[in-house]
Amino acid sequence: MSEAWTLTVTAPAADLQLLTPEELRAAAGLEPGDSSQDTTLATTGLQVAAALAGACGIAKAGYDASLAPLRGEAPVTLKAETLSQTFRIWSGNANRKLLLARWPVLSIISVTTDATELVPADFEIDIPEGSLTRISGYSAMGWPVGRITVQYDAGYDDPVPTDLKGYASRLVSLYHQTTGAGAGDPSVRRVEVPGVITLERWVDTTTTDVLVPEDIMTGLQRDGYRRVLAW
Repeated sequence: MSEAWTLTVTAPAADLQLLTPEELRAAAGLEPGDSSQDTTLATTGLQVAAALAGACGIAKAGYDASLAPLRGEAPVTLKAETLSQTFRIWSGNANRKLLLARWPVLSIISVTTDATELVPADFEIDIPEGSLTRISGYSAMGWPVGRITVQYDAGYDDPVPTDLKGYASRLVSLYHQTTGAGAGDPSVRRVEVPGVITLERWVDTTTTDVLVPEDIMTGLQRDGYRRVLAW
């Protein structure tokens, strides 16, 4: 049985773009100094960043109330953010690891069980898995029943990894090449240009019209960017 949890953004990413303006121009086949399409490319870059985040299975989160006037659902992003994740622990799942919803985990700020803040010696983090285990000395132990809140930093800081930039650059380029080929129709989940490329819409057709090709999806999985968790 999976833990029930809620996730809020307490410090959002300052910039959701995966590519710099110069990299967006290059991806679109423009000269480095050609800023004539920067506004359009910035929008495309944000759509691509959101599509890749969705394809990677990045968990959705709401804005923390302290961030007003920001409210509601925050955009999913692969960029680094500070998050607060609250787990509800009952006797049937007390011995499970706590799986953090965002990755890669950069740092654990605090772990609080109801009103008691744990010290680092009380828990162990598995960075590749993005999980926390309650420990005492060298032994694993169960989490106390109740609410546990983990505040942590997760995501990719600048500079964005080169291979992730590569996927974003290719997707920007493909988006420009296939503009008008069904990309704006939410009912079209597959676009094929015979002998050229086949694209699959990633998941949520209401949030973006960007398509993610199968080989990029495969690369994201292979390179550890895509993580699908059964919560």
